Amino acid sequence: MPVVNKKLLKLVPPAENPGFLVQALVELHKSVKGAGFYPKGHPYRTETLQRAYDGLRRLVADRELVLGVNRQGFLLTGEPVQGNSMVQQLAHECFIRRIANISFMQDLIPGDLGVFVHLLNCDPQKGAAAGGLAKELEDKGVRTIWVNEKDLASIWAKRPAYQEGEQEGWDSIPSLGAPPSPAQQQRGIGELLLLMAGEQSDMRYQDLGRELMAGYHADPQQVPVLTILEELLRQHQEPERSLPQREYALFTLDQLADGAADQLLNALESRDCEVRDSIHRVLAALGGKGAYWVIQRICLAQGLFERKSLAAALVAMGQSAVAPLVAMLKDERWYVVRNMVAIIGELRCADCVLALKRPLYHHDVRVRKEAVRALMKIGGEASVLLLLPLLEEEDEGVVRHAVLSLGLMRSREAVPALLKLLERRDLLLKELGVKKEVVTALGRIGDRRVTPQLLKMLGTRGWPVMGRWLELKVAVASTLGMLGDETAIAALSTLARGSGALAESCREALDAIERISGGTHD
Repeated sequence: MPVVNKKLLKLVPPAENPGFLVQALVELHKSVKGAGFYPKGHPYRTETLQRAYDGLRRLVADRELVLGVNRQGFLLTGEPVQGNSMVQQLAHECFIRRIANISFMQDLIPGDLGVFVHLLNCDPQKGAAAGGLAKELEDKGVRTIWVNEKDLASIWAKRPAYQEGEQEGWDSIPSLGAPPSPAQQQRGIGELLLLMAGEQSDMRYQDLGRELMAGYHADPQQVPVLTILEELLRQHQEPERSLPQREYALFTLDQLADGAADQLLNALESRDCEVRDSIHRVLAALGGKGAYWVIQRICLAQGLFERKSLAAALVAMGQSAVAPLVAMLKDERWYVVRNMVAIIGELRCADCVLALKRPLYHHDVRVRKEAVRALMKIGGEASVLLLLPLLEEEDEGVVRHAVLSLGLMRSREAVPALLKLLERRDLLLKELGVKKEVVTALGRIGDRRVTPQLLKMLGTRGWPVMGRWLELKVAVASTLGMLGDETAIAALSTLARGSGALAESCREALDAIERISGGTHD
């Protein structure tokens, strides 16, 4: 027997840290799941297979890796491998396919690993009917991964001589590990983007994408990064381009943007920035990750212009910014929560209404008022239901904000609660500001069912407290004009014959009713 084979017969644990074994098995599990979920050629499949291969190559650098499999998990030289749930799941997938042990040879090639991953995704019953996974591997020409055969001497006797460069079976990762040719190394970023734009082959497109990333990291000054990101985004959004290419364009964009985050955000904060829309589109394509970048920068921004520019970026990102914004509502800094609430209001996202209940009762009144404004902008029945309890609050500022918002929302559901607030006993009219706000809100809502209550207030003789009752009656008369209810004409006409602010307000109300009704009054 050749000397080299005697060396291979020696079984000892890998010299590397045991954590490397667990990490390699985790990556192998991810590649198995990714191959079963994502379409052929998807970048996630490519990258997870690449990482799994790299991890296993490290482990077999000095000797073969032979793993046992049982119901509880993997074994290494008879000792259990202490892994996480993903390692356990991978072991289960092997166990149900009647795999007792797996041998990864020193000359492991990516093509064989790709076939192994593919077979782990197939129906176990069909695999058993085909003779088992060991036979399937043999039929497909796999020679560097063996199952249910831990006698390395027997393995070497069965397998033919391995020819360097054979990578059959892994069509989603062409020429993995092969260095680019000198001609490829000389291609610039601009040329690569043009080649990608016209490429029809999914495999070559991914090769070009990898070359693009390597070229950019080697010389980031070749082409402005925003130009690269915009072109990748354009290719990602081309409907006629194949799905694997579109997904890989987005993957490449995501990878390059990681190193350009500060550059993009610095540009947004600059008063001289002329490419805001382009940056907004790139950040939107990055989804939640881009939103988190912007939010972190807002928390650190010192100037009002910078905060407004960054907030505008989040609004432009739309739905992808919602989840990160909602997560930040739990922040302990009141000003951060207020900023997040204001942006959610600008987004007018109905799904965020319930999330605003927390800041609606924040310890800082500034946050509470901002939450009221946000609910007003979002609108809808759910927002009204959250605002109504605020009419009972002790803080007058919060109550007035709630009343104003309900009026601007023209919520008829709020009318009974507003009337109750208006009729609350207050002989000295200490709550004049709130009551005037309620009267104005009733006029904006336009529900004429409130006319009798308003007429009753118009005829009430209250305590002469520094003209407060007169001020409230002037507001009531103005609201009756806004409502345009002709049943108020008689009472208004009587008061309009007098003099003073109330008479003048009643005459203006009568004119408004005439315009609304299209008739005349005596």
